[in-house]
Amino acid sequence: MPKPPKVLMPNQSLTAYFGFEVRKHREGAKLSQTELADRLHWAKSTVGNLETAFRSPTVDHATDLDRFFTTDRFGWLHGLIVREELPDFFRPFARREPNATNIRMFEPLVIPGLLQIEEYARAVMAEGRAPEELEQAVAARMDRQKILDRREPPPPRLWVVLDRGVIRRQVGGPETMRKQLTHLIEAAERYNVTIQVVPESVGGYVGLEGGFSILSFDEGADIAYAGASGGGHMIEQQKDVARTGTRFELIRARALSADASVQLIREAL
Repeated sequence: MPKPPKVLMPNQSLTAYFGFEVRKHREGAKLSQTELADRLHWAKSTVGNLETAFRSPTVDHATDLDRFFTTDRFGWLHGLIVREELPDFFRPFARREPNATNIRMFEPLVIPGLLQIEEYARAVMAEGRAPEELEQAVAARMDRQKILDRREPPPPRLWVVLDRGVIRRQVGGPETMRKQLTHLIEAAERYNVTIQVVPESVGGYVGLEGGFSILSFDEGADIAYAGASGGGHMIEQQKDVARTGTRFELIRARALSADASVQLIREAL
């Protein structure tokens, strides 16, 4: 006698809801798990693992399912899932980020997430994460970057200031850094992106206290986010946001011009 299918609990998480939708679409097409896996050229266990939320879906899973069932539902759900993978302390800021019209960032240690390539992001986040957890974290970071490529609404104006040490530190090895620095140069060519670098000759300056980001909106007050080891926090009190804005201006005043900064990155290549 065949074993009854496992009862799904779609309200447990977005991953569980994704699995519920896979089963609903599969059964609607009158396919077994094995038949669907064969049609999609997947391992036979993949459909069952997705349906029961035993594993999280990848972007390739979502793309294959959307193409097969002629929908955009799985890609939409996957986007929500990868945002769910963001750290709890960062999610409130990440939810506001897509609505920003102007983003200002300072980073003294690493390339900001909005400008990281996959290999660099993977190297930054690898320690202490299981392989699948790491891939979901990388996917969440890459998903955030979509705001820079969108057409409607127009992408935000991004202004990034980096400490010189960021482009010297070999995260992921020489080849990864070569790709990452090339990506920075290409990003700086966009009309909505400005990148500046604070040179080593500056010595001590206010930016050494830590990295931060500031979001501005067409409507509503600015907000900020201050990073910290193992976490970070939102800044919404307007006097504190204004103080963070002043820090950004002080740091920017110590940085090289945009053209000179790009030249410095080229030399680092």
